[in-house]
Amino acid sequence: MTTPNPSPRPTGDAVSHHHEVVVIGGGPAGLAGATALVRARRSVLVVDAGSPRNAPADGVHNYLGHEGTPPGQLLAIGRKEVTGYGGRVVEDTVTRLERL
Repeated sequence: MTTPNPSPRPTGDAVSHHHEVVVIGGGPAGLAGATALVRARRSVLVVDAGSPRNAPADGVHNYLGHEGTPPGQLLAIGRKEVTGYGGRVVEDTVTRLERL
């Protein structure tokens, strides 16, 4: 019986720590979810490629409490909230997932 070769595991900083939750995408929804989870004392990692689809917009609309806020400013606020509660945000791209 042959055993398949184990797939190589990434060795970057983000994977050298255990996280209960990994949020893929650091837009307003991902950051809001990550903030709620990290406030609930979960270890959270947000992985974001850093290229928001709404970057060219003048302001964010229909996002409670932040009407007209420039997209980059809203993301900076969200990242600060996540990290302020102990979550981690890394700029990277997820190409594969594997449950360990």
